[in-house]
Amino acid sequence: MSQAAPYEPPVPEQPERPGVSPGGRRTRLLVIPALIVVLLVAIPGGTYVFAQSQLSQAQSAESAGDYAKALSGYSTVESVAGNPVGKLLLGDLNDQAVNGTAQTHLQWGVQLKQQGKFAEGKTQLDAVAQSRIADWSARGNAALADLFVAWGQELVAQQQFQAGIDKYTQVAIYDPAGNVAPSVNAGLAAAYAGFAAWYTTQQPPDYINALSWYETLIKDYPDGAQAKQAEAGPMPQTLYNAALAFVQQAKYQQARDAMTELVQKYPASSWAPKASTALKAAQQLTGTLVISNQNPTPIANRLIRIAGHWNIVKAHTYQDAAPIYSTVTDAKGNFTLNLPPGQYLITWWDPTRLTFVTTFVSDSVPVNVVTINPLEPAHTTVSSS
Repeated sequence: MSQAAPYEPPVPEQPERPGVSPGGRRTRLLVIPALIVVLLVAIPGGTYVFAQSQLSQAQSAESAGDYAKALSGYSTVESVAGNPVGKLLLGDLNDQAVNGTAQTHLQWGVQLKQQGKFAEGKTQLDAVAQSRIADWSARGNAALADLFVAWGQELVAQQQFQAGIDKYTQVAIYDPAGNVAPSVNAGLAAAYAGFAAWYTTQQPPDYINALSWYETLIKDYPDGAQAKQAEAGPMPQTLYNAALAFVQQAKYQQARDAMTELVQKYPASSWAPKASTALKAAQQLTGTLVISNQNPTPIANRLIRIAGHWNIVKAHTYQDAAPIYSTVTDAKGNFTLNLPPGQYLITWWDPTRLTFVTTFVSDSVPVNVVTINPLEPAHTTVSSS
């Protein structure tokens, strides 16, 4: 006969403790908090001391003008204190390093500018302008604007006028508000005037390029001292000589424009009467008398009559008046005369009618009319039928 097993009350299930497995073994969960504790102790200790030391050394180097060493030290501080973990505890040191870096670049760039090492100075100031701190970025741009003004002045002083002008035009990139615009304008005016004067001293003088720069100066800065000085002396002389140069290049309209501008804008100058005389000076007219447009056989030894005034009396009939000029064609039918600027009617002697004749487009429009422009020689072919 069997007996029932004695009653044993159930044992309550024990909750698991962190770090202890059901079998009673400890896990590595307790190691992680221990490492964090070590880091929390180590960072404020050794790392802070190291970063502070590097910062102090960088600041001392900066004060001593050893900018390369200062930047190296600030960079070390930023690498230690600027990472995500370091920033949490060493943020103040990182901020000081960031500001120190920008300030060092600025001081170095300004020093290089003062030494005339503009390209090297620009490199340092670019680093300031690229700072993620808005205030330093603004200061960097302002320093770059000053650098380009000084760079332009130095190049112009060395008579590298185009290079200097290029530097002045770059100032606006860094100075959109125009804070240094007066300095830029003064520099450009001096560059334009200097460039123009430089061209007149070349051998041979280049008056055309000189005129171009004087015109730019007067157009862009009409109220400036350089423009006033140019108009009082060099500009009228340059206009006259440039006009003569244009004639040599067969750019007759540009020559007339320059002489006319001289007469109209600078009538009190000593060059205005010369220009007026040049505009009225006789020009060479060459021509060939032929039988017709279809038959270009020249007519030799024929008397040519050229009149400065005429009127149409009736159909195909004219009457000319003074001034009257005459010449004779050579064996090849050619003739040459010097005539003042104006419009002229060309006629020739007809031995069969014993008078001078010309051909007509219509009842009242003669064919052989030629215009002599100031400063410009002319050529015409005269058809007798």
